[in-house]
Amino acid sequence: MSTKLRVPPISKRLVHHKRLVGKLEDNIIAHKLGLVLAPAGYGKTTLLVQWAHTSQFAVAWLTLNEADNDVERFFRYLLAAWAHAQPHIRASQLGLLLGSVLPDSETTLSVFINTADELTTPFVIVLDDYHLITEPSIHQALTFLIDHLPPTLHIVLAGRVEPALPLARYRARGELLEIDAAALAFSDTEARDFLQQAMQLEIEPDQSAALQDQVEGWITGLQLAALTIKHHHEDNFALSITGKHRFIADYLSTDVFAALPADTQQFLLQTSILEQFCGSLCDAVTLREDGQTMLERLEREKLFIVALDEERQWYRYHHLFADFLREMPRQPASDDVANLHRRAGRWYLAHNLPEAALQHAVAGEDIDLVADILEHYFIVKLLGHEIRIVQEWLALLPDTWRFRHPMIEIAHAGVALVTGQFGACERYLNEVERLTRTNENAQGHRARVIAMRCNIACFQNDLTQAETFANRALQDLPRDDLDFRAGIHGALGDTYRRNGRWQEAQAAYLQLLDYSDAPAFRVLAVHVYGALADLELRRGQLREAERYWRRALDAIQQRHNWNGYPLPLIGWVYIRMGELLYEWNKLIDAWDHISQGLERAELGGDVQTLIAGYLIAGRLKLTQGDTETAEHYLEQARPHVESTQFAHWRSRFERFQLEIWLAQNNLRAAILWCDGMLQDGTFPPKQIDSEFVELDVALVLIVIGNTQSIDRALALLERSIKAAEAEGLMGIIVEGLALSALAYWRLNDEASALIALERALRLAEPEGYVRLFLDFRLPMARLLQEADSRGVLSEYTGKLLTAFGDDDTFSGVIEESLLEVLTSREHEVLHLMATGLTNREIADELVISPETVKKHTGNIYSKLGVSNRTEAAMRARELNLFD
Repeated sequence: MSTKLRVPPISKRLVHHKRLVGKLEDNIIAHKLGLVLAPAGYGKTTLLVQWAHTSQFAVAWLTLNEADNDVERFFRYLLAAWAHAQPHIRASQLGLLLGSVLPDSETTLSVFINTADELTTPFVIVLDDYHLITEPSIHQALTFLIDHLPPTLHIVLAGRVEPALPLARYRARGELLEIDAAALAFSDTEARDFLQQAMQLEIEPDQSAALQDQVEGWITGLQLAALTIKHHHEDNFALSITGKHRFIADYLSTDVFAALPADTQQFLLQTSILEQFCGSLCDAVTLREDGQTMLERLEREKLFIVALDEERQWYRYHHLFADFLREMPRQPASDDVANLHRRAGRWYLAHNLPEAALQHAVAGEDIDLVADILEHYFIVKLLGHEIRIVQEWLALLPDTWRFRHPMIEIAHAGVALVTGQFGACERYLNEVERLTRTNENAQGHRARVIAMRCNIACFQNDLTQAETFANRALQDLPRDDLDFRAGIHGALGDTYRRNGRWQEAQAAYLQLLDYSDAPAFRVLAVHVYGALADLELRRGQLREAERYWRRALDAIQQRHNWNGYPLPLIGWVYIRMGELLYEWNKLIDAWDHISQGLERAELGGDVQTLIAGYLIAGRLKLTQGDTETAEHYLEQARPHVESTQFAHWRSRFERFQLEIWLAQNNLRAAILWCDGMLQDGTFPPKQIDSEFVELDVALVLIVIGNTQSIDRALALLERSIKAAEAEGLMGIIVEGLALSALAYWRLNDEASALIALERALRLAEPEGYVRLFLDFRLPMARLLQEADSRGVLSEYTGKLLTAFGDDDTFSGVIEESLLEVLTSREHEVLHLMATGLTNREIADELVISPETVKKHTGNIYSKLGVSNRTEAAMRARELNLFD
């Protein structure tokens, strides 16, 4: 409700509270908390409106109501109010956190303080009608915020009673600015100005003083008196407020309401059931067509109506007047309160405001309307992780309603399902079957029962049972029951994917795209697009993956989806899109997406998203030659990998660790890891992403470089490529072929190397692979140069070589790291060894012992990844170490 976030418009005819406006303006920035406290009718809101419109400080406004007694909702509205005054706050960490589903409360408080600490100029948040907040957790949260507020942020509360905050502590510290009823009461001069300007009464000073004495500065009392005088044309001002008129209900009834035309009385009584209203809502409730005209007339006549926006579209009644109207007797049958609530509920449902619709439906005892609301919204709410809201809706319903409509039991079953209470869910479903057994028109509800049993089976990973239930439900569900149909395909897709049945998972998700018009799909969209993108990435189809990631990002960025998705899911999309951009060597765009994803992942705290983000961030930094930062990201990922059971992420973590070792030329660590994998009797491991382990082992064997190791690598690669071809994993095939080409190149089998490379390039070119080749660095660059010289896919090969040339970090990395690792003495030994001298001859030349030469030789072999003198000499020449 945007009207809650706007500073209400200021009436030009109202008397300006100059002294109190000045007090607020001069003193608020010296206090953490401002408190405007008085009974109804003293002008608390009017004062704050006048101050907010004229203040030099930025002011955010939030009007509270009973529905805000939920800490998550409270903070979402608090952020929305802040963003209304300072839109950039949506892009802050606080905006990211509260723009997602189920933000953590403690994190929200910490991030709120940190975000406020970035303010450079004074900023004030006004919370009007705070007396309506009774939830202890909100009072506790607000106390925490006030205790830790930075000096630039201030909070002002307006209400009828003291809030449950440690006010004594704030007073003692000089942190509380207070304005009470005595301060708000009109002075004689302000009272006369109000009667003459706002109420347009011709009144003498002594007459004004007489009224002021009787109402004791109470603003609403003056307004009541003025209305009586205007309607009854009284001249005896001193008699206008005496005796019974001090009882507000009697006064309003006798001197205000009774003087109004009958149609106005009827309009007021009928619309008093509404907390706030606009013209079309009034028309729906009253069955008239002059709602907007009537509201404008009531405002002109000062009949206790308050405009909520500058456009004069939304209004509310003054709280005292609304309470009075609701207590008035209802006589005509056409004015039956239940019917009024039912019509209001239908209007709210038609305008996509289910919470208000449900409240009026319950008040109007309209069980069919309640069922309609649940049918339209309960699945969307549950899928969107708004479980608590559905629970609150169901708690509003009388217990006796549960067995009067199957939709209510289905909603109860849905809550039990998503909270893992499968036994309770089954009991609710059994009750639905009992309620619909003799109803021929309830086949749709019975089909929903079967659909929910499909979901239970999916949760329990019983695919056989799930498929049986899915087939039955899809056959019996009405064609227009899009939400339940979409839910079936989504549950099956997730379960197939969890069990490694990739093609069936993809088919289920693609079927789900047929239900893009379903309300439930809006909630599922990012998950579905992300799942399809992941499946395409697994198959090496980069361009299709990008298409789905783009659609996921579009869904996230649509305004109506704000706070519709979990923060880790949003972070996941950005991170995986960053991985794709990294592969295409779009490193600036990649880092932009990765950093945005990591920011959300760290706020959301999801382990899998954090691991993915840290690993790709580290790889990018390693690519840029920043090994120190790359290692930092590796270490950030390590505790998460070690504390979870994500085997596929463990293999990716080990792959990145291996890349760092090789970049540092730490061949010993890489060889030890490789030996450990090869000695494991279960190798190759049978797990998701185990193909990466096989490729990594092959890479280390190629780096070792002796004939036996390379032959072993080629055998391993041949097996991996065949397995990948059987499953259609093109990315694995391309990487396997590229590694095979490097292995043949090391064996000086140039023909086989170029054959393998050409196969890899032909598969990789349509998808635009770049980093897969670049990350093999200098050996791959030399192999590509040879391919280019022979006209092998010249355009693509040229593109890759250009990318190599644009990368300042690749050239000489291996040589430079070896030069740093090899000591000067080892360089001397290596040079003499290459000339064919024996150990004793080298010892004599360098005047050292043969044992010392032997020690240096062993170090050289280890650092170069070779096993004999000949290989050492060849490796040294390959790396230009003799230049």
